[in-house]
Amino acid sequence: MASRTAEYHRDLMRRALNLARQSPPKPTNFRVGAILVRLEDDSVAAEGFTLECPGNTHAEECCLLKLAERHFTTEEGLARVMDAHHALYTTVEPCSKRLSGKVPCVERVLRQKSWIKEVYVGVEEPQTFVGENLGRRMLVDGGVHVHHVPGLEDEILAVATAVPAETVPLPLVAFKLQKRVVVVVVVVVVVSRRLVLRQLQFVLFAIVMFEQPVVAFEPGQGFNLVGADILIDKDEAQGIQIAAQNLTSDFARVTTTPGDKPKGTNAGPKSCIIIGTLARSPTVAKLHREKRIDASPISGKWESWMTTCVANPKEGYENGLVIVGSDMRGAIYGTYSLSEQIGVSPWHWWADVPSKHRRSIYALPVTTVNGEPSVKYRGIFINDESPGMDSWAQEKFGPKFDTHLYRHVFELLLRLKANFMWPAMWRGYPYPGRSFFVDDPKNQALADTYGIVIGTSHHEPMQRAMNEWSTTQPEGTWNWDSNREKVTQYFEEGAARARPYQSYLTLGMRGEGDSPVNGRDPQKILKEVLATQRSIIRKNYGREDGVTQLMALYNEVQKYYDNGLEVPDDVTLLFADDNFGSIRRLPNGDERRRSGGFGYYYHFQYTGFPRCYRWINSNTLGKAWHQLQLAYARGVDRIWIFNVGDLKPIEVPMSFAFDLAWNINSISSSSFGHYFRNLAVREFGTKHAVNIGQAWYDFDRLIALRKQDHLEPDTLMLLKHHEADTVVGRWRKLEQDARKILDQIDDGHKAACFQLVLHPIRASYLCTLLRVTQYKNRLFAKQRRNTTNVLFHRCLELLDEDYALMEEYHNISGGKWNHLLRQPHYGYGPTGGQPYRNMIDGLCYVQTKEDSNPSVGHMGIAVEGNEGSRPGHVNEDSDRTHPSRKWLEPGVTLPSMTPYGPQTRYFEVYHRGTQAFSWVAKPQYGWMRLSQTSGNLRPRDDDARVVVTVDWPSVPTDFDAKVYIEVIGSRDGYEKVHVTVRNARVPKSFTGFVETSGHLAIDAGDWAQAPYVRLPALGRPLAGSVTLPNDGDFGRADELPFLRYSVYVLTERENAGLELDFNMTLETDPRSRMEYDVRWDGGETRRYRLTDDDAGNERGLPRDWQRAVMDCVWRKRHDLGFTRRGEHTIEIRLRKVNMILEKVVMDLGDLQYTYLGPPQASYVEGRGGGGGGVGAGDRLKVQLDMS
Repeated sequence: MASRTAEYHRDLMRRALNLARQSPPKPTNFRVGAILVRLEDDSVAAEGFTLECPGNTHAEECCLLKLAERHFTTEEGLARVMDAHHALYTTVEPCSKRLSGKVPCVERVLRQKSWIKEVYVGVEEPQTFVGENLGRRMLVDGGVHVHHVPGLEDEILAVATAVPAETVPLPLVAFKLQKRVVVVVVVVVVVSRRLVLRQLQFVLFAIVMFEQPVVAFEPGQGFNLVGADILIDKDEAQGIQIAAQNLTSDFARVTTTPGDKPKGTNAGPKSCIIIGTLARSPTVAKLHREKRIDASPISGKWESWMTTCVANPKEGYENGLVIVGSDMRGAIYGTYSLSEQIGVSPWHWWADVPSKHRRSIYALPVTTVNGEPSVKYRGIFINDESPGMDSWAQEKFGPKFDTHLYRHVFELLLRLKANFMWPAMWRGYPYPGRSFFVDDPKNQALADTYGIVIGTSHHEPMQRAMNEWSTTQPEGTWNWDSNREKVTQYFEEGAARARPYQSYLTLGMRGEGDSPVNGRDPQKILKEVLATQRSIIRKNYGREDGVTQLMALYNEVQKYYDNGLEVPDDVTLLFADDNFGSIRRLPNGDERRRSGGFGYYYHFQYTGFPRCYRWINSNTLGKAWHQLQLAYARGVDRIWIFNVGDLKPIEVPMSFAFDLAWNINSISSSSFGHYFRNLAVREFGTKHAVNIGQAWYDFDRLIALRKQDHLEPDTLMLLKHHEADTVVGRWRKLEQDARKILDQIDDGHKAACFQLVLHPIRASYLCTLLRVTQYKNRLFAKQRRNTTNVLFHRCLELLDEDYALMEEYHNISGGKWNHLLRQPHYGYGPTGGQPYRNMIDGLCYVQTKEDSNPSVGHMGIAVEGNEGSRPGHVNEDSDRTHPSRKWLEPGVTLPSMTPYGPQTRYFEVYHRGTQAFSWVAKPQYGWMRLSQTSGNLRPRDDDARVVVTVDWPSVPTDFDAKVYIEVIGSRDGYEKVHVTVRNARVPKSFTGFVETSGHLAIDAGDWAQAPYVRLPALGRPLAGSVTLPNDGDFGRADELPFLRYSVYVLTERENAGLELDFNMTLETDPRSRMEYDVRWDGGETRRYRLTDDDAGNERGLPRDWQRAVMDCVWRKRHDLGFTRRGEHTIEIRLRKVNMILEKVVMDLGDLQYTYLGPPQASYVEGRGGGGGGVGAGDRLKVQLDMS
């Protein structure tokens, strides 16, 4: 082994540099070389350079791909096959962000951190300019050591930034970089491959989500914008002028600290910011005409903008930053993008996010182009706003939702690059119902001025709020058959009123209160209504397609459309989810040629059957990402509308949704961790971004288990697989992490951190803990434990803590958000209707002043896995106690134990009387180990848990018998705890999963095999899930490969079963069913449908939807028949897109119900071959750090 001196490391870095020279120069890439070195013997395991492998590949990525190929596995599978420690040498620090959506190299290294232990870099990212380096910190926090190899920086940069021969160099500028002078072509800005832009490389100063940076915060780069004049031609749209005024305020926010006076104009050369459009700004048009700017890349585009720097742009100004919009909203988005880059969050008002303080702000000498958006119209529906937003608005803005409130909404939407809104519309005593158009006649004009397109919700046609009818007309008159003349007049008034403004008219008609349309022939009614509405539009707009229109295929309306209801071709078909995040319909066949295109109405909040979810954010963004991506891939790109309830506290889902709607490729299935970290940087800066991003990711994975409102005391199983305790433990750890973040963050960010980070986590933790404590209280009461009453009181305390947390939220920021979170969330009934006051029921209390029947005595024994045989009851004549026998014995029998699967079991000694006693526990065999063998219990003491383990090397070969543990109480107790111990072993050649105590479970997301892809952020298991890509050829499903799993059964079973957990998705094409194939041991292929029709469901939803939508999975059961001991193969083939497999479970005689299913079985790797199914290289390592 070579001595690892400084020269040793430089030699390897020179070798990597020579590799970098082989990389073809390209304007959008650094030329980088990388080497993987085995630390044991200093041998080179793999080499790579940028673009060596097909695709836009980085050097580190190429190393891993080539190494995986040599080991006959995938890149992800390397984590299982590499057993020796390695070091990675790379000329430029690994990237921590990629605009292409591919997995960044930092994340790739972290996925292999079990064997990549050291990273050596030739050029570090300078902290002087970008503050704390997230990439380096990510590696270090992940347990990977990072080292700088000095001495080759200039050579590395020269190679990395080589310009392609066809590139025409622009004037050069010198700037200081860590005491070195580096000459760089001033065209593009990046941070050590964190962002790759147009021509070359430069240091990124502004931390932004996805756009190219245009400003920096250190001298030497461009000209200073502090004190710059903001110039807009007088004929520009008023919406641009409003945005510019806000930009002025934003500059004051970031450049002024409390107590300071706003900074005046710079003493140096005078600068300006010019904002305008080609169509209405003479200044911009003149610069374009004189070829001082080139606006052709955005000419004719929708909502696009460009930025560039110009010398002497106007008389009196030496420098100018020019923001040019292709249209009004393009210029507005460009303006607010600059606000975000200088340090103002879109949520500065709505979540109290403070602005970042800047001493200086420099306009970088770069040209950037942004747009068009992926989705043309992007907006929200403020819905079901009572009692939260309603009460809040009444207190803060008065009795009506007027312009004073809506201007805050409009500004937020534009800062998020949204452009559309369905206004608030519900009514609730004592406040009047909302009517956007009547409550304040200035509302729609203000929306139009800002640039927000207004529509009305799915059941409010022709720009009329339903409250306009319900507050002026008698009940029961909203009826087309009996009152069509009055209804027609109502439609006409709405269309005429909307004519001066940007509108997206909703067509059709539903019943009052968002119920199905009244009448004996709803489809005929809708046909007549559509014809009438189209004639009204022609009258007001000159043509039937004279204004944008949509038809919401919501609930039963979709069924009418599928049954032949004709909707004009130019009308947008607005598909909807099932109100719970699963899309119900997508375009098919000839529909895709519709000129009106397609939209998607997606719920982040809902009121209705089977249960509401209106309290706090309960949306798993992995599911939202998949459904939105699928919709977009099928052409649903005209409009996306998100039901956001009270708007707060849906801040994170809204940010996510609009980022995806703007650029569908901005977030990939594996980049959620990066997204959350970058969002945290925007809101809180770099210091706590890693921890906040991790907290958001962990929160998202936990609420994927079930929405908080949908939890009941018996949802999570307490006795089996530690299910309830494990989930509570995950929430507890996350709550502790969030509280630590809040404690450490600066005072200025505490209010925002409480709202966006701690509150949703702590509220969810308390909710989960309360439900599990209720369950435990009921269980202990059945067993008549003295500790039952402690849990009784704990439940009441937790309910009070829930209230106190709400009050804490309402009191932050001086009471700014009072009432917003007053939505009740405990006490749902069987209909799922919203409770009007929190209530918990079913609490139990035991009379601890009396003793139990002498037949059972003071000492109670409870075992893992069951609540006991007839707990709490005894028949002195027939029950055999001391110890329990006959039918009582199963109540004190533990689940069996083998060398595979769980290696611990437990039983508890508890008190059910009034007198103290002591106890001792004696196992039958010495190789049975107990965590505690004796103890004392007084009536008020906590129960004692005894953990049982087995010393397997000491167990006789092939031992298979039921054994016991004696538990002897000093007063009147004697019990035997039983457990079957089976020392069964699989052949050494076997590779695969091994039975665990009568069942066998596989987390499908851990074992993705091409062409199937892993969705790490989607599904209840931490491993995620597996699906087929959206662009697969499903016309040849029979040619798709099976997912294949090798399993080993330890005992014969007469009738083994197979359970498959699929994520809750729905069929999206009425002509094509979602089906999957199952094959057992290479036998007959059996085909099954994922969902079953329910003829009685008026919405066309499948059978058992109401259960699956709350459980978040379809659980499908199949019989496998007789199963012999030995090796077997399970094969599963998905035949359609939108089928997402989470878990594969075999029932081998003892599969008891749990909400989440059993944990994954033991996976063994044989020697010399064996299992022909999932191999060691197929496993995708689960990363808890948001991989």
